[in-house]
Formats: sequence, structure tokens, C-alpha cells
Amino acid sequence: MNPLLHRLFITASVPQRIALFRLMQSRTGWTPEQIRAFQEQHLREIIGYCWQHVPFYKDHWRGAIDDPREIQTIEDLRKLPILTKDHVREHLSTLVTTDARVKSTEARTGGSTGRPIIFRMTYRDEQLAWAHMYMGWSWAGYRVGDPFLIVGGESVGIGLGDKRTLADKVMNRWVTSGSNLTLERTRALTQQPHFHQIRLIYGYPNSIKELCEYLVQLNIRPRSLRGVVCTAEVMLPEVRQRIQEVLGVKVLDQYGLNDGGLHACEGPEQDGLHLSFHRGILEILDDADQQIRTLKTSGRAVATLFSNPAMPFIRYETGDRVHWHSFEPSPSGVHWPRIGPVDGRTGDVLHFPSGRKVPMPGLTLVMRWLDGVSSYQFIQSAADVIVVRLERGPSFTLSEDDVRHFLNEKIGAEVTWQIEWGKPELTQNGKLLIIRNDWLKRQSQPNEAL
Repeated sequence: MNPLLHRLFITASVPQRIALFRLMQSRTGWTPEQIRAFQEQHLREIIGYCWQHVPFYKDHWRGAIDDPREIQTIEDLRKLPILTKDHVREHLSTLVTTDARVKSTEARTGGSTGRPIIFRMTYRDEQLAWAHMYMGWSWAGYRVGDPFLIVGGESVGIGLGDKRTLADKVMNRWVTSGSNLTLERTRALTQQPHFHQIRLIYGYPNSIKELCEYLVQLNIRPRSLRGVVCTAEVMLPEVRQRIQEVLGVKVLDQYGLNDGGLHACEGPEQDGLHLSFHRGILEILDDADQQIRTLKTSGRAVATLFSNPAMPFIRYETGDRVHWHSFEPSPSGVHWPRIGPVDGRTGDVLHFPSGRKVPMPGLTLVMRWLDGVSSYQFIQSAADVIVVRLERGPSFTLSEDDVRHFLNEKIGAEVTWQIEWGKPELTQNGKLLIIRNDWLKRQSQPNEAL
């Protein structure tokens, strides 16, 4: 089916999403004053809404403000305490709106900072998040209805087949596992009729790079490809360069935080990530919790989500570190503020005896379904041994055998899973590596003289 027909199907299926995408496109030239006015109007509305309809916040803000009208500007957010992931887990029920008019569904984060979160989203906010995606993809040459390939997804199982849902077919979307790439699987992908029609590849940078290496072996690449957008983990410069060399198109970096309402994507200049303002506000804080407005100064990313009345997160500690890259308009005409590459969501890759490689994002999409886990870490100690450190929350009920069964089923049974209860081990500078491959590091070190 050609892209035009898919565009018509998508527009008919999700008209609100397309309308929001078009609205965002019309706002790429907004000035900083227009953006601030938009955000602060929504900020005042959501603070008043939380005061009235979200029980958690009146208690959480006690002693900080006496009236929601005290919060008028982005600078006024400094009066409010931080919302942590522990707050969300421990007070989930009182963070949900009491407004019976608001309908929502459950959503889960992938836990890309090692701490998965359950939250609720309205349908409109889901469509806003999709519109954000379309916005970033459009800078890579994508048009609604174009065939695109997702390299990632939740499945890290084995097999050559990648089943497509009805939604996949309507969207012209194709999916291949980012955690089970092999030469045979890649060959099967290239033999599909859609392979040379793909206009966009979207997924994990390390997985896309691995796909590229197999494509080099097969001496083939998708002929209609226009661009690549990478997400969910830090993209190293050498990874970007290799993907661009193999595929012959530009590779853009994307940052998304669905629960916090943040989304940013590079434009064609690859000079900073354009930060959207349609769902929330980003504060970058220093160690003294002061807002940073200077360029190139790294700080903690704190998000205020104002577009999701089902469960608004106000001054939410994301676990990521970012910096302001530019406040100037880009040459492509986008006037939104830009942030630099995100320092966070890092980790090694797990290597399995069969040759499979499982990157960090593939694990996070599996671990979000392990209810009651506060945090987690995977440490590969041998070729066939992986230690899994789990910090259990109050609602965690599984035994060690239950966890092993879950990991065998969802990730693979070709290694021994050693379960350890406790918090993840941090690096010397306090950073969490969700995957730490000690075994691989030992293989790369030169043997010491006897």
C-alpha cells in the first residue's frame, strides 16, 4: 500500500494526533516570549488543578506555599519541593486526579534510569506524545504514512519472525527486535518486499549500528531510506558516524521522557536537540537546586508535566543530566531552545554465548513489567553468568525462582541468572550503569606478565 493511502488511514484513525502534529509544525517559529507565555499559562492552570484535584500535592507543598496563586512563573517553581520517583511509587493513589471527568489508562516507563515507574495518561496526552515523535521524525525526512522500521521493541526473544499488529499495518510500521539481531535475522529482513521502501529507521543506536554491521556483510542497504532517529540510550559519536557511513543518511539524536512530558530531537543540522514546550517545562538544576540558564553547564533535568491532568508530575526528578546548548534559532528555522546530548541512560551491552547482544533499552522494556521493583542492575560476571541486583519495593512478591523464570522467559535461558537483593552498585562518581559488563572488560584488558 502506498504512503498516501496510509496517510489517509492514519488521519482517519487518529485525527487528534495529526491535528496536534500540524499545530506543532505551525509553532516552530515561536519566539522565546511566546513559548514562555504558553508554558506559564499552562503552569498556573495545572498548579491550581493539582491543589484542587490531586490530594498528594497539598500535603507535599505544605510549608512551601499557602496558595496555588503563588506560582505564576517558571522561576516560581523554585518554591516547590522536588517530586522523586520514590514519592511516585509510595503515593501512587494520591497522585491520581480525583476529577471524575478525566479518563485515563495505565502507562509504564521503561526504567531507562534503572527505576521503572507506573503512571496514568489521558488519551489526548498520548496523542501529544505521538505528535512529538512525528515532529522529530519529520526533521529526518519522514512524512506521515511513510513506511518506517523500528529497531527495538519489547521482545528480546528468539526467532526470525516479527509479528505485525493491526496498528503496525495502519501506520506502515515494521518492527525488528533490537536485542536479538543476527545475520540470519537481518538476511530475512532484507528479503522482505518492504525493505527497500523503508524511509525512516527509529530505535536504539547500538542496535541500529549492529544491524548496519550485518548489512555490510550482506552488501545491501535500504534504497529509499531518508534518515535515522536514535533514542533511549546515549549515542556515542563513533556509533553515529558508523551508522551514517553504512546507511548514507543523517542520524539524529532524540531524548524523550513520557512521564515527565519532555521531548527533544535534533534537526538536520545535528546541532543540539530542539526542546518541545507543548507538554511540559524543563528545569536544569545545579547541586544547590538553583535553576541554570547558562549554556554548556550540566545539571539535573527536572520536569513539570502540565498536559496530563490524570497524573500531573510537578518538579519531577528525572534521573538524567542535561545542559542548555543554544537559545538561538537554528538555520532550519526552528526557534525552540536546544539542549545538548543527554548524560544518562548509559550502560554496557550483555553478550550471550549464542552471539546475541542485549543493549540497555531492551532490558528496560522487559523490566518495567516486573511489578514492585524499585531499581535494578545487570552485571555480567562471566560468559554465561549474569548477576541481577534488585531493590525490592513494598509490593514486590516474587521469589528468586520466580525472577529467574521471568528472565529465562523474557530474555533467554542460555545464561545463569544470579539474583542478589539490594540497591545497584554505583560507579566511583556516583553514576548508575544499568548494564555493567565486567566479563567483557576483562577480555579487552591485556594479560599481565607472570
